Amino acid sequence: MCATIGRTVSGAELEAFETHYRLLQHWGRTINLTGLRSEESIVRRHFLEPIVAAELISGPGKLLDIGSGNGFPAIPLRVLNPGLDLVMVEASERKSGFLRAVVRETGLSGVRVETRRLRTAADLADLLPCRYLTFRAIRGEAILKKEPHGPILEPGGRAILFVSEGQMREFEREPLPGMTFAGSHPLPLSPGSVLAVLEPEA
Repeated sequence: MCATIGRTVSGAELEAFETHYRLLQHWGRTINLTGLRSEESIVRRHFLEPIVAAELISGPGKLLDIGSGNGFPAIPLRVLNPGLDLVMVEASERKSGFLRAVVRETGLSGVRVETRRLRTAADLADLLPCRYLTFRAIRGEAILKKEPHGPILEPGGRAILFVSEGQMREFEREPLPGMTFAGSHPLPLSPGSVLAVLEPEA
C-alpha cells in the first residue's frame, strides 16, 4: 500500500507501526479504540493517512495533537519525523494509559501525554503556540474558536487537519482564529477524506 502513495518506510519505522498495531489490538479488547475491524482498513486509515500527511511536516518543532484517542495520526507522524516534540492531549484516563503504553513500547522520546478535558482554547494556553497542530474525529475547531488565548500557531507553523470534504469547505470559509486556509491534500486511499491545511495569517 505504501507504494500506492509513493512513500516507503524504514525497518525501524515499520517496527514501531507494528508495535502500535499490536497494542491497538490488545487494548482494544477492553476499551473502544477504533471502530475498524479488518487489518486492511486499520492500516489504510490509521497508518497510511499519516504517511501522506508526513510530507507536510517541514522541520522540527512542537506537534500538538488534540483528542489523541488511539494515537493516530500523532504517533505515526512522530515516528516518521524524529525531530518533532509531540504533545498528545486526551480526555480519557484509559486512553491516555494506552497512549503512554505505545510511547513506552515503541521507545519514542520527546513525547508526552496530557490528560485533560478541553472546553475552550484557554485550556491549551500552556501548550500554545505550536509549530504543528493536528486533530481528527473531534470537533477541534469548536474548542479552538472559544475564548482564543493568543496565537495557536508559531510563525511558519501549520495546522494539518484530517477532515471530510464538507469540513474542509467549512475551514476554507472560516479558518481557525489567526489562521488562513492554505489548501487541501487528498488522501488517496480514503475517499471522502482530505487534509485541510491552515497557516498563520500574514
